Amino acid sequence: MRQNLLKSMALGGAMLLSAASLSAAVPEHLYMVGEASPSLWHIDVAQEMTNEGDGVFSYRGTLYKQNLQFIDQRSWDGVRYVPPVSGWHLTQAHTAEQIIAEVGNENRFWVPENGTYEVKVYFSDGGESVMITAQWVDEMAPMVCPLGAASGQWDSASVHPSVNIYPQEGTEDIFVWEGTVKPGSDSKHFKFISYPCNYWETWFYLPESVDNGVVKFVKTGETYKIRRAWNDGNLDHFWGFADEDCTPEKKIRATLNLGDDTIRFDNLENDPTDVADVSENIVKAIFIGDDLVIAGASSGIAVYDISGRMVASTATGSLTIPGLSNGVYVVKTADGAIKVAK
Repeated sequence: MRQNLLKSMALGGAMLLSAASLSAAVPEHLYMVGEASPSLWHIDVAQEMTNEGDGVFSYRGTLYKQNLQFIDQRSWDGVRYVPPVSGWHLTQAHTAEQIIAEVGNENRFWVPENGTYEVKVYFSDGGESVMITAQWVDEMAPMVCPLGAASGQWDSASVHPSVNIYPQEGTEDIFVWEGTVKPGSDSKHFKFISYPCNYWETWFYLPESVDNGVVKFVKTGETYKIRRAWNDGNLDHFWGFADEDCTPEKKIRATLNLGDDTIRFDNLENDPTDVADVSENIVKAIFIGDDLVIAGASSGIAVYDISGRMVASTATGSLTIPGLSNGVYVVKTADGAIKVAK
């Protein structure tokens, strides 16, 4: 069995991994979960791998320096495909003697560094044989994550992937957050991190100075310098608006520019350009069955998955993408960005 699979795979010396039999079968879907995955431990939006057919699943995209498991459904009742002991480097998965297929097994692969990876999982012999290969191919795609009362996210290690922010189209270092700011929460409205991870392993983007020991009070229409911090013992700082400058309906745009280390706040209610965009170019993105249908853009459209990979684009103002996997997608146009979930 082992030699037959090796011959059929023809993978240039990669070793066969035999699965501990549970009730062996080739899964219809395969997902990645864990702090290394773009979806972290959020099983409801676990990162789906591409089913290439013939028992082969692939993924190319961001992985963080953390733990990783493979699972056959978006449920903790699914079968997990894990190494014989935790800590086995994913890039050395082909050297393991066995891959365990088991419900509830907490063993984990280890991703040795942040980056863009190519990962493939091969099933053969009706699911009784499994092989995993993985390699680092590029730097990690740029992103930031918002923390604070405005986003509702506070824990740097468990940021839900739906709030990840990717660069403005045509840039690698300009990130835009839009939402409301409300009175209360001690005005701790905004701070940003470079990617979701333990607080001592990710860059924080914070105010250069604060007014009350914690918050730098800001005004719309103003630009402020940012301070980059890495586990310097002084990470609990925020930008914020005084309560008298907040209403539950007040919508703010925060533009973080890591090219010149600045952040600007704008009031969208008083932005005539924004009002014109909304009235004349209402971009709609909706799933109709398995198809993502986008219409109403004033120019080109680009669609990204939660790991920052572009999945489709067009130079026109409408786009239909068939057969997307379940997950969260970001639709970007010249008019702004929309998140949509399947």
